[in-house]
Amino acid sequence: MDKTSKRKLVPAEQPSPSERRRIGTVVHDDRGNASVTWRDAPVDMERPVLEILGDPGLTIKHEDSFDPYARAGRQPTPAPARKGGAAPRTDLRKLSEWIKMMRELEERKKTDGGD
Repeated sequence: MDKTSKRKLVPAEQPSPSERRRIGTVVHDDRGNASVTWRDAPVDMERPVLEILGDPGLTIKHEDSFDPYARAGRQPTPAPARKGGAAPRTDLRKLSEWIKMMRELEERKKTDGGD
């Protein structure tokens, strides 16, 4: 077999897959999930022209733009002030010792009072 017999010939009126024009439509199934269905666009269909209309009054100034990753030149944000002041911290070791002492007193009362 020669190499020419293995090639597929594409007719001239049919564009290649990369040049094919298709129209996508969003459809929803019975559960409400969205998906896109594609169909071939008609040959005589004109594409809408999308263009950006320039307005000379609208410009982006680089010094006014926000870069969330830039740390240079930023002032640290102050911590929010607490209302009513901070509550004193509880020492849990002292609490644990107090609970043990109260249990020992209860045990003593039971053993002394039961005799």
